[in-house]
Amino acid sequence: MKTRSTLCCFIVAFICVMAFATTAFSQLQFTDISATPEGTIQVSWASVSNETYEIDEADTLETNAQGTITWNQLYTEYPSQGANTFWLDCGNYISVPAILNPKYTTNRFYRVVDSGPDTTPDEPSVIITNLASGSVVSDVLTVTVTAVSDQSLLTTKLYVDGQEQNEADISTNWTDITGVTNYVIDTYYLNTCEWLNGSHTIFATARCQSGPSGIHDTSPILIGHAVSPFVPVSFSNLITGISFTQPFFCPEDETTQQVTAVFAANVNWTLDIQDINTNTVRSATGSGGSMLFDWDGTDNNSNSLPVGVYTYFISVQTNGQPLSGGGGGGGGGGGGPPGIGEESRISASSASADEWWAQPPDGAGTAAPFIIYPPGFDMAGFTLFQAPASWSPIAESDTASSLTAATADSGNAGIHPDYAGGSSQSSIAPVRQPNKRVLHRVGKYGVAYQTYSANGTNGFQLAPPINGQGLGPIGLEGHTAARSTFNYPQLLQYVPEVNNFVSEMNSGNWTQGFVKKDNQLAIGDLRATGSNVFTNVNLGLLLLHGTFTTNMDDTENGAQEIYYPITSGTSIQYLRMSEMNLGATGTNGLKWMGVLACNSLRQNQWRSMQSASRSPINGNLHLIFGGNTILWTGDHVASYWAKYITVGKNGSGPWQIEAAWFQGARDAYAESKYNYTNAIVMAAAGDAACQSDTLQTNSSPGGTTFYTPNTVWP
Repeated sequence: MKTRSTLCCFIVAFICVMAFATTAFSQLQFTDISATPEGTIQVSWASVSNETYEIDEADTLETNAQGTITWNQLYTEYPSQGANTFWLDCGNYISVPAILNPKYTTNRFYRVVDSGPDTTPDEPSVIITNLASGSVVSDVLTVTVTAVSDQSLLTTKLYVDGQEQNEADISTNWTDITGVTNYVIDTYYLNTCEWLNGSHTIFATARCQSGPSGIHDTSPILIGHAVSPFVPVSFSNLITGISFTQPFFCPEDETTQQVTAVFAANVNWTLDIQDINTNTVRSATGSGGSMLFDWDGTDNNSNSLPVGVYTYFISVQTNGQPLSGGGGGGGGGGGGPPGIGEESRISASSASADEWWAQPPDGAGTAAPFIIYPPGFDMAGFTLFQAPASWSPIAESDTASSLTAATADSGNAGIHPDYAGGSSQSSIAPVRQPNKRVLHRVGKYGVAYQTYSANGTNGFQLAPPINGQGLGPIGLEGHTAARSTFNYPQLLQYVPEVNNFVSEMNSGNWTQGFVKKDNQLAIGDLRATGSNVFTNVNLGLLLLHGTFTTNMDDTENGAQEIYYPITSGTSIQYLRMSEMNLGATGTNGLKWMGVLACNSLRQNQWRSMQSASRSPINGNLHLIFGGNTILWTGDHVASYWAKYITVGKNGSGPWQIEAAWFQGARDAYAESKYNYTNAIVMAAAGDAACQSDTLQTNSSPGGTTFYTPNTVWP
């Protein structure tokens, strides 16, 4: 049973006040809240082992037109850390609209929902193997995470201070000689220069799954989680707090890219901006205790550069001058910011002497902690009042401001006393996730998916579609029409699959057009006779069940059809693939479509639809991707596709879209230790002139079609 707790944060003067709420059934209690030196908010609550949590935020507790509070989802499936769990709010720049980092907001209210216990009989285990507690680390930190499970699917995540990091850079997994125990070793690279110096807590989580799913007539999927022991470390760098206004440059936005960093000494610095091929396109130099460079998107010869992914190589050398509060910006940076920039502090100018609490109408809550009622409770009678004087405002953090307070009297030629490293350092960024809103401009994508829980059931049964010529039910997958129903369980794994895909596309500077799930996706949203939601995006992804017939469907000129079950509310019905009309012109017209579903591009049925003039694509679509067989899905088929088409694999640069579809699936299935009962064949089809398309360079359709199957497992 889900339980909720609401945490109220009035960040007037950046003061956060704790509260906890009760329901009629149980209670979640917040145990701590604090602002970090970067201005983010760390939240802790009393938790139960082997359960997961959803974390939501609201900017106001005022009710909307429906009489409820509008909660925005910050995180899902966050695993319990035992009796107490903590998490770091850095905003959510994946969501649309983006949820800002809390340091850019006036107030923040939190709600934590207990999503219930894990369902696997045995939990996985996970540990960080190469990092000792209390280590002092610098530069690029390699973190090795080892996880073990008796379940066939096993993945890990890495966190710093409760903030999730990017996916593992290298992943290796295998089973023991019995084929029962699943082992994973994931390697993560962190650029510690993107954090401020000082203490940080690193930990990993593991998620296991009893098996992939995607086909009908399968058992429910069992899921388990684990959290590694915490590893406290200290970051110690000459270059700290590297930050960017945007990780990409978009000249049509008429904005500049602001690159900042803070130094533990007075240094001479050089900034080299590099394109995706590591060519230096712009350079700047300066000196001081910090760096601020406003890049206008031009190269060293003042030529405008294209929209794209750029990296920032910073090298510094101490110069023996005193470390003062003012930095010596240069090369377009003007006089530079104070010793620590907006991107790595809570601005003292935003602070106020007033802090406020909320008091319920009955007078409770005159001392912290106090009670805030669950979502939907009428709070119109609540009173805001000034906090007691014992609460002091949080202005600049001591850790942050101390970087600018040191002078040459520190005894080491102007080097901050907390830093004991060398006199020079180099760093390339970004590696860490952005800490400010990303302006996505390369293209627009859309995602629609079904978990088959929209109608409130744990799966459902659905009778075969009816032939429109009055010929009765249509036999599916080689069965006669006598097969009365097919059982469709929930597809729980589609949530992480979608989240990973969205993260990769957003990281590749793409705009999210929409993400529609379950009740948000009606069958009319996919029909040509309706308002096909994919019409106004460049790239689409559809995740759901798929099935087919080997008989003639007289509704569609006698074609052998492919069908997708769609649930929305209490409605459950099959969509014929030929009812879709994929492809559109214009800047945001649909060019590429992926359908991650069993039999979604089955060869015989595809050709039958073409022959019967019932193609689901029109002359504007470049390419469509799917499966020629049953597809088993986990966490990474779609996300690897997104990663390879946007940035490539292992520094290769962006791939062709078709090659990325096949290789992404191949890599995802290679990581799974599930004993698949069938060969898995992916497929690509579309216009032959577009077969070599990349997202960056693509051809106009020429009118000649192709179909290519590719076995990705074994």
